[in-house]
Amino acid sequence: MFPSLDEVIGELRTISEDDAIEPGSRLATVDVDSLDILEWVYEIEERAGIQFDESLYDREVLENATVAELYDRLRAQAES
Repeated sequence: MFPSLDEVIGELRTISEDDAIEPGSRLATVDVDSLDILEWVYEIEERAGIQFDESLYDREVLENATVAELYDRLRAQAES
């Protein structure tokens, strides 16, 4: 089952120890290591039972997307 936006934001808040993260927060401003972001994406994959196309979370995406934008991209692939 694909996690909700609230669930993935909660997980990201836990990883970053930052309760201020919101759907509109830019991933580039979240104070976590890029490997932590990738592990977060992999956890979403595992829960959703699919494997995402890596282009959905490549360096350029992670530098420019908000949390909600990345979530929407991942969810769209999961539903296709």
